[in-house]
Amino acid sequence: MSQKTPLTASRKRAAHPDFIPTFSLSALRNRLPFLFPVPENLPPSPKRHYRSQYRYLGADDLAHLTTLHNLTLFEIALRLIDFSPLRDYFAQFYVQSARGQVPFDPLSLFLCACLRRERHLGWRTLAKLLAGEHGAGWRRLFGFSDGDTPSASGLRYFFDLVGAEVFEELCPLFADLLHQASLLPEHGTFPGDPAGRGVTISHDLMLHEARSNMKCAQVSASCYQPAPRPCLAKEAGQAGCDCREPACAQVCRRATPLDPEARYMHYEGRNKDADVDRQDNSRGRDVYGYLSNPDRLLDDRFACAWTLRTGLYPANADERNLFPHSFTHLQARFPWLLIGEVLADAALGFQGCLDAIWEAGALRMVDIRADRCDRDAEAQLRRGYNEKGHPLCIHGYAMRSNGYDYQRRRTKWLCGKRCLKDPERTIPDCPYLAPEHQHGQVTNVGRTLPDGSVRLAREVPYGSKTWKTRYGRRNFSESRNGAMEGMDLKRLPSFGRPRCRKEVAVGDFLDNLRTLSRLVGEATSLALKITTS
Repeated sequence: MSQKTPLTASRKRAAHPDFIPTFSLSALRNRLPFLFPVPENLPPSPKRHYRSQYRYLGADDLAHLTTLHNLTLFEIALRLIDFSPLRDYFAQFYVQSARGQVPFDPLSLFLCACLRRERHLGWRTLAKLLAGEHGAGWRRLFGFSDGDTPSASGLRYFFDLVGAEVFEELCPLFADLLHQASLLPEHGTFPGDPAGRGVTISHDLMLHEARSNMKCAQVSASCYQPAPRPCLAKEAGQAGCDCREPACAQVCRRATPLDPEARYMHYEGRNKDADVDRQDNSRGRDVYGYLSNPDRLLDDRFACAWTLRTGLYPANADERNLFPHSFTHLQARFPWLLIGEVLADAALGFQGCLDAIWEAGALRMVDIRADRCDRDAEAQLRRGYNEKGHPLCIHGYAMRSNGYDYQRRRTKWLCGKRCLKDPERTIPDCPYLAPEHQHGQVTNVGRTLPDGSVRLAREVPYGSKTWKTRYGRRNFSESRNGAMEGMDLKRLPSFGRPRCRKEVAVGDFLDNLRTLSRLVGEATSLALKITTS
């Protein structure tokens, strides 16, 4: 393979000396099954008996290469993890009662919800699969008896009964599992980083279309109030609605009552000047729905990423308000996790977000948020830095970085007396050309740039080779977007944000399960091939 051809993720993993000793079945055998962790002091289930009973069935068949290749990633995960502790976790929504029919094991029903998303099924199709001839294997894995499987309405009732926050806690609990199994990095994995540097967190955004079709781009909370109500569409110069008809008495007929929290967003797909009206630009795409903003932990050693936290909000939610709160929650939820770097796009290029990363002691690998003032050469000279946040000398020459001081948390920039090497300009009368200034003008950039601005302040010089290498690792994290689309979650299959939160949380949880299964499968296959060769 040509040296110019980048290695695929699987080849990068195979080339790492720790891959087989970490993830192969032979290395994990004495620790299997992984027992799924649950919150401490979890009360027992209010139910004493169930119509089904999930049991962990072992992982002996994974030792055969043929079987390993024939299993899906979800099936491999069911052999690696014992989900039994989650029974009481999901049973908290049951009510203690001696009346009525004995319910199904909530853990069995939860695994059914995962299978639904894994196989892209509706509730009716899922119920038929479980009850039919081709569902025997799933009945065995989930603990159902032949002839006694849940109906579509029973499956849907369970999914609606359990709160969204319960599903959203699955990814953090899975991260606890990886941490307890020593499979999650505790320090930075980027080659060449100091030994004490923390892990890399990638914060990404994904827009999801609502199941409801948009009828008005200006829909807001006021549209769901009884008439008379203000009309933002008319205030914006559009046709809008007078809301005088009976159909508009309680909710505007141009709203979407089944998705009352869905909102409109015009997505450019590229960084634009902050003062350009994006809704009036024809480029990009229009999305009416929601926005997910997961935090993912990158492992450069094995070219993968793990979702630590997930969330879903209206599409027009402002990351300036969301990120500081979610980042604080992430630090509180994982007190053992040392964060050394945050990768994100320009949506986090605001002071509140950048300061939160700085205060955590992490590198601000956040794409630059453009502004019109960056185009003005005279404004750049007045403020002392260019559009990339690189300091300028007093004569307008761009300085060069002389490295980052991890102890003092600042980057030293030098002019290097560059003006002496410019044949097109006369040598200026500059005090920094004096012999006592060996490197010319020197500027230190820490939390802020020389004028106190934070927007363009970065520890790693923006646009440099090092920046491009480090920032390019977001591809590991952005693979989640493709996985979510592959699970039919680009347009959400359920109405309402509460249900959609559960759909996205199950999708992120399945993506984590798949990643674990993929790593174990690849490492085991390599180990078996080495043994038989």
